Amino acid sequence: QAPSYAMKFSFFSSATALSALIATVSVVKGDDVLQIHGSGTTNPSKCIWLIMQDFMERTKLPTKFTYRGVGSSTGQYEFMGTNHTGDFAYVPWNYFGSGDIPFSQENYELLNSNGDEFYQMPFVMGAISVFHNIPGVPGGAGGLKLTPCVLAKIFRTQIQYWDDPEIVLLNDHIASTLKEKRLPIKVARRVLGSSSTATFTQYLHESTQMDCPDAWPTATSSGENLVGKVIDWADTTLPCQGSGGVTDCIRDNEGAIGYIDAGHGRDEGLTEIELRNLAGIYQSSREAAEAGVAAAAGDTLPSRADGDFSGVQLLNQPGEVTWPMVAMSYFYVRKDLSYIDDPAERSLLLEFLGAFYDP
Repeated sequence: QAPSYAMKFSFFSSATALSALIATVSVVKGDDVLQIHGSGTTNPSKCIWLIMQDFMERTKLPTKFTYRGVGSSTGQYEFMGTNHTGDFAYVPWNYFGSGDIPFSQENYELLNSNGDEFYQMPFVMGAISVFHNIPGVPGGAGGLKLTPCVLAKIFRTQIQYWDDPEIVLLNDHIASTLKEKRLPIKVARRVLGSSSTATFTQYLHESTQMDCPDAWPTATSSGENLVGKVIDWADTTLPCQGSGGVTDCIRDNEGAIGYIDAGHGRDEGLTEIELRNLAGIYQSSREAAEAGVAAAAGDTLPSRADGDFSGVQLLNQPGEVTWPMVAMSYFYVRKDLSYIDDPAERSLLLEFLGAFYDP
């Protein structure tokens, strides 16, 4: 997942924003260890850690970089500093935040109205996908085909066995394997606030409205929430902590199915489904590849990195090769970095962030 397919937008706008920040910061050398601490989404964490390690190895001054993959919600929460009061109101807990979701319009306006203007800088786009553990069922074109409606019914535990007629109807080529094993379905899902959950559940809602609107409403008649970073899952689902936890839940449970960052799932050797997109094409995120992810962005992105990204729409977009579940990862960084006491650390932060936009 490299930022090379950034398109016409704002990867350039992000780099311009960084240039403006760098111009306001002077470098001060000293003997103390320079520290940069970030927190947020787990999805691009390996990329972030790699570049941090590179900086620590190459920087002549002693440096310490840390990034905690705690989820997008926590990354935004700590960036806002929402538990601080008085003189420390809205002072970030981290040097930078990161998330796979933009700030809501409410929180964007809250920070700006408080004088805490900030940039949301996209640095990578990636696919969220669904992986399973059905022994004998391969990935790729000969793998498990699912429509949004069937997928929604699986994750609401309305379909509970892999030989369910609705699944078999879509999968003549593996019907004998599904019927022979008759495995119960085990739904693996994230706990706590997760941008992957927000992306996945919003996709299930939007993609089912035409053919099966009751399959995944925003909320049930009994008040259970079904769309968002945290939702009300059925008690029989498997709660899993972080991307690594979902991987383990899928790998360790025969018949399991779960949603995860596509690159992470493939790197871990999990088996991906073939999902029908808006054009009616069944494909995996690997088959959709870079073009299928980039096609989702369309014209929804603001022209400036300090703009309101809350209306960005990357789900269930048209196009034969388009992958229907795409997330954009953002860095969150304040325009005024004076809350970081050491000017050298301010400069180092901006140099670090700038590394993500170098050609």
